[in-house]
Formats: sequence, structure tokens, C-alpha cells
Amino acid sequence: MRRFIIPILFIFGTSHCFCQEAPTLQCLQLRNENTRLYVAWSNSADCNSFVKYYMYVNNVLTDSLSPTTGYTMCNYGSKVINNIPTAAQYSCYIKAIDESGNMHTSNTIQTISITVTPSTDSSLAYLSWESPSSSALSGNWGNTFAIYKKHAYDNDFDINPIATVPNTQYTYTDTADVCYNYNSYQVGIVNNYSDDGSTNCIFKTTIGTVMLVDRFMPMTPFLDSISYTADNRVGMGFHAPEEHMLGYIVYYYNNNLWIPIDTIYNTTYWIDPNGGDRCYRIAVLDSCNNSSPMTTEEQCDMKVFINGTDACHRTVNLSWNTYTNLFNEVMQYEVFLSSDEGQTWQSAGTTTSHSYTLTDLATNTEYLVFVRVTNNGSTITASSNRERFSLTADASADMTYIRSVSVIDNSFLGIQVYTSGDTLPFESITLQRSEDGINFSDLETQSYHNGADYSFEDHTADFNNKLYYYKTYVTNNCNMPGGLSNISHNILLTGEATTAQENFLQWNNYEGWSGDIDQYTIFRKLETEPTFSELPGALMPNTTNNYYDDVSQLYESGAKFQYYIKAQETVNEYGFNDVSYSNKIELMQSPNTYIPNACSPLGPINRTFLPRNSFVSSDHYTFTIYSRWGDKVFSTHDPYTGWDGYFNGHVAPMGVYMYRITYTMPDGETCVKTGSVTLVY
Repeated sequence: MRRFIIPILFIFGTSHCFCQEAPTLQCLQLRNENTRLYVAWSNSADCNSFVKYYMYVNNVLTDSLSPTTGYTMCNYGSKVINNIPTAAQYSCYIKAIDESGNMHTSNTIQTISITVTPSTDSSLAYLSWESPSSSALSGNWGNTFAIYKKHAYDNDFDINPIATVPNTQYTYTDTADVCYNYNSYQVGIVNNYSDDGSTNCIFKTTIGTVMLVDRFMPMTPFLDSISYTADNRVGMGFHAPEEHMLGYIVYYYNNNLWIPIDTIYNTTYWIDPNGGDRCYRIAVLDSCNNSSPMTTEEQCDMKVFINGTDACHRTVNLSWNTYTNLFNEVMQYEVFLSSDEGQTWQSAGTTTSHSYTLTDLATNTEYLVFVRVTNNGSTITASSNRERFSLTADASADMTYIRSVSVIDNSFLGIQVYTSGDTLPFESITLQRSEDGINFSDLETQSYHNGADYSFEDHTADFNNKLYYYKTYVTNNCNMPGGLSNISHNILLTGEATTAQENFLQWNNYEGWSGDIDQYTIFRKLETEPTFSELPGALMPNTTNNYYDDVSQLYESGAKFQYYIKAQETVNEYGFNDVSYSNKIELMQSPNTYIPNACSPLGPINRTFLPRNSFVSSDHYTFTIYSRWGDKVFSTHDPYTGWDGYFNGHVAPMGVYMYRITYTMPDGETCVKTGSVTLVY
């Protein structure tokens, strides 16, 4: 047993007093294997009177400082002293020389003692040290002692301690973590020595060193996953929760026994030389060859199997054994497919089951497939073996092409399809629909009818609010799908009535035509018009998909404006130049009404009492006039018809009449205006 006793005390020496005070030393810190000493001090009120400073370590002059070298000691400062002599403890003081040559000695600060003792079997290091409060040095000490540790192969102590203990505790026990290695220790505590506590240093002891031997069982390692390599060999990844591990022992299950198969060093990845198809557990060896327990749960390799191929339907059924005991549990399985010998892989889909059906595969193509399992959190994965398969079938020349997707009578979506059915008969044609352009599902299937053109109607589409993507395929006489078409979608028109008496229109570009879009045409219908008509000057190029319609001069045409868009295709490779119509939208401008207060049915002007309505809809519009006794004398539902002052064929008597006007606002609220009008002759 080797014992190292390193005394460290904080002691103030007596200073010479010539009515001037030298700086106060506050901190010592040994560095770099006791070859460097860090010294910190607080300022002196008389610092401007000093012209020279001499620094002593263990009563030996080690450095001289002066204001010309930047050391006025008029503030908190520090100094690193290099190449100090080796000693069991260190003390330090400063002699300050004033302008008259008088010498003023600072306090003396020295290390406190630390004792580092190994246990009987050298597996533990017992540390003890003296309280800094036992010395004459006063300070605002931190709440904890920090324990620092260095192995023989480390260059220096890490700046981060291995542990902390309360400042009322003066002992610590450390466990060996490396076999037959010299471990060095220091203890430090913060000294907040400025008046406001903002300036501090870590007061550290000298270094105590002992030889330790790791005699404890290490913690159980983690078996991350069992995966197949690209050449179908079984490999495993693992790691230990502790540092300085020597190696790992791999076990496999055989005849109800766990048998060691290999011991590996300097790696955390291993490939089974015997091929796999079994279950594994591992243990870890530390630097003293102490073995941990085996991992609690086993992990087995995952194999994928081809359970059947269907060339007609271009499908393959897969299955695999369920992966068990993946860290943090299994989240999902993802199937990957390659048609170029594994140079590139594409995800074919995910599942939480242990089977999957591959669809839409190409015939006469060699495929590779494997399955990857992911844990919750997606941080660890495991992969199955690569399995090879192909589908042998005659190639089909069937084709389908979606000519147009269009809103019909603002009631449903009509889809026009062109096929090769006039020369290559098929069993059926299927329309698929998607709301994201990626995930499609069958919507309707029609039987072959000895022709090339087919029409579909989608009555469930919410075409006023969503885009719908469509594609088609045909099924041949062995129920094999083929002739997958282009993808086309409807035109979705949206709009907004602005406060500037404009209607803003916006639509998505039509996509899917073989030919380019030639142009967009805007159609509009006013409330006072029976039908839609092409909006003058609104023939839009194929690069534009918005338009501002100025309706400020149409204030007597009602509040409602209806629109739709027509897209025109240029002639394509099939000789078609189709059109597609958008949904119809209705925009309402905010109405306004000015009401006069008198009329003169027999006079030269103001012969009719007519509210001046701007953008007022005739829907739910009522204009009623009552006599002072409550009798109705006039009523109309036309926003632009007024009262001519007559009642029952005669001019109504002069006097005051009451009116009531009601109509509907764009938000659905009812606007009510009441008041009086004076009838004069």
C-alpha cells in the first residue's frame, strides 16, 4: 500500500506595516503535475504607491512584477508561475516596494492538506482533506467541494469534476475504473473573494496519486440490434454504458443453454462467422477482465420470406419473424425494394404487422427486398436479410390517358378517359382518386365496352374546397393491372370580395395534359343577368392564375357575382385540344344604401321615393312604406324600384310616412333600416 499525504493550508503571514497595504492573496491552484502554480489576488487600496512586486513560493523568489509589465495590482488579477520546485505543500506571498523603497509584505497563503489512501484490495481510493475555514484565510466559500480525477494516460485533469460533495463533507471514496492504473486526485472549492461576490477562483489542493485495481463487475452493456449486412451476413451493434471497457463476450442460444461464441476487442460491431439464424446475448469485460452479467433479453436475427408471387396482379407477398426486444420497443417495419442490385433502395411502405404485399411491380425485372424495423424514437434500427425475386409475365401494351377533369354544372366532377381499347380489348378500366397526389384508392370500375373513350362521374368530391387527383388503369384477362395513365386534377377556383370594390379570383393551374395549356378564360354572371358570359379583357395566359375584377361601376347589378374558369389545351399528341372547367363561386360585395327624407309625386323633381342601393341583392330584399296609422301603402322586393307617392290609384295625402328596408349582408346577417319620409305636393 502506498500512501500520499499532501498538506494544504490557507495561512496569512504577517506583513510589514508602513501605513500602506500590500495586495491580498486569495487563491492557489496547482496545474500540470505540480509544475505550474496559479495565484490570484484582490486589489490593494494603496496599489498606486507600489512600483515593484516580488512573488515568493516556498520562500523562494519566483517572479518580479511591475506596472511597466502590466501588473499594477490595482484590481483583481492572477498570475501563472511556471517551473515551480516539487514540494509536499506550497505557500506564497508578495513583497510590494513603494516609491521610497519601503517593503510591504502581503498575507501568506498556503495549501491545505489532502490524504489519498487505497483500500486493502486497491479497488477504492479514500480521499480526505482539511476544511479551508480551519486556516486564517477568510473567504466566501462555495457550497460544494469538487473532486477532480486524472488517469496516468491523461494529459491533465479534466475541467469537469467527477463528483461534488457538500462543503461540510471532507471525505470522498472513488471506485477504480481502470485496471492497474495510477489515479491522481485534487479537491477544489470556489472562493468568492470580491466584495460583491462576482470575482472568484477555484482553490485546489496538490495532487495525490494512488495505484488502483478495478475489481468490480461492470454494468451490463446494451445490445442495440441484430442486422443483416448487404452480403447477407448477420452483424450486431452494441455499446457499454461505462468507459475503459476491454472487450465483449458474444453468446448464442443452443439446446436450452447460452454458449459463448466469441470474445471481441476494440470494436462495438461484430459479424457472426457462422452465418446467423439464431438468438444472441452479450456481456462486457472491463480492463481487469471482470465480466458483467449477460444482457437480460435476447435478440434474434430477422429473416424475410417470399410467400408467393402473382405475375398477373404484379404482387408479391412477404412475411418475416417478429423482431423482439429492440431497445425502447418496436415502432414499425419498413419494406425496401431495389431493382438495380441494391445500388438504390426505395421505401415500398410501412406496417406494424410482420407481413406485407408488394404491388404495382414490373414484370421481367429482378428485385431485391429487405425489411427494416425501427424502435420508438427512431434511434435504433435492425434490418433483415436481402431476398431476391422476379415476376415473369408478358408485357402489356395497354394504355389509358385522362383527357380532362372538369366540374359539370357545378354538381360533380366529370373525368374523360382515352384508352387503347379500340385495338387492345381489356377486362375493365378503373378510376383511382387521391387527395394528395400520392396515395390513390379505387373509385369506380367499368367493364370494357368495345371502344376507346370512357367517362366517369365523381359525385362525392368536395370540388369547391379541395383538389382531387385521378389516374386510371386497365385490367387484362388474368386480372393483371396495366396501362397506368397520367395524373390529372380539377381546377379549384377561390376568391374574395375586397373593400376596394374588386373581386379577387385565384385558381390552381390545370395539370396532366399531354399538350400545354393554351389559355384560361374567365366567365362571370351578374345578379341581374340570366346566364354566364365571357368576361371582357380577361383572357389569361397559361402562366397566370389570378385576376382582379373591378366591379365598382356595377353597383346597380346586385351584390352577387358568380365566376368560373375554363382552361384550354393546345393540340396534343393524340389530336385532342380538350377543355376543363373549374367550380363556380359566388362573391358578394358589401351593400350600401342612401335614403332621401322627402318626395314630391306632383313636383318637378324627387317624384319617386327611391333608396339609392349599391350592391344590394334582391334576395330577401323588402322595401315597405306605412302610413302614420300603420297601414301599408307600398311594398317591393326590387332594390331599384321606389314609391311614386300613389296609394290605391290616388296620390297619397301629404304628411309623414314610415319606411322599413331589409336585406341580407354578405355574412348572412339581416340589415334593417327604418325611418320616415315626408310626402309633399
